[in-house]
Amino acid sequence: MKTILIINGETYWRDYFAGYHIVQKKIQNVECVVKDSSLYFIDADGACKPDIIFWRLGAVNPEAKHRSILELIDYSGIPCVNSASTLLMGYDRLSMLNRLKKLGLPVIDFNAATGTAQLRNLKVKFPFVVKVGNHHGGYGKSLVTDEEQWEELKDLLFIHNDYVTTEKFIDYQYDIRYLAVNDKVWAMRRKGRYWKANSLTREYQLIRPEEEWIEKVKQLQENIMADVVAIDVLQTENGERFILEYNDIPGLSGFPEQAKIELSKIVKNKLK
Repeated sequence: MKTILIINGETYWRDYFAGYHIVQKKIQNVECVVKDSSLYFIDADGACKPDIIFWRLGAVNPEAKHRSILELIDYSGIPCVNSASTLLMGYDRLSMLNRLKKLGLPVIDFNAATGTAQLRNLKVKFPFVVKVGNHHGGYGKSLVTDEEQWEELKDLLFIHNDYVTTEKFIDYQYDIRYLAVNDKVWAMRRKGRYWKANSLTREYQLIRPEEEWIEKVKQLQENIMADVVAIDVLQTENGERFILEYNDIPGLSGFPEQAKIELSKIVKNKLK
């Protein structure tokens, strides 16, 4: 019986893989070993030698160990969904934004510095958004509306040993997630509780995908060789649209059941 190792992710995925040996481990508790060209994942529950890895890590703060594990998956040749090489491309926020920009997709321009000692050079016209490091889920981000707030935030940021970006604040009306799984695309319009898009979502609605944006998400999907990918698009009151980010481990909450079925099919097809 083939073994599917699910890294993090929702418990319901077990229901989509009847007939397979399912092991689910949390990245926070696992160590990865390559020995004699075989790949093992080890935690308090024992060792697992997977035939395929279903990487559903989600919006956690990435650590150096996570990247090392992806490199070892890539080295071992064990199939992974998305592939380890694809996940490594989007692992860092700067590399993710660089990829979008090189494809000519409408990302938000930003200023950046490799350390907080250069914060004085990053100020832009108020209001603006400050982002520190590679965090997800709304963490490490602040909206700066005046000089006093900026001075206080600089004092707090000074303790971080990470890169910092500043970008103009987009007063968005709502954001739209375009989700591509294999050759299928869905779109969901969402509204967050406050200024951070895709954080504390309070309302959402499936909408018909626009052909222009289907082409954009498929362009990205093909470029990074992703089985599944999503782009989050901010739309302003006057109709302007900007891509906030792409997500190569997107959540599927609120999307049709077919999205989960399609994603599980990809995992099973890679085992054949």
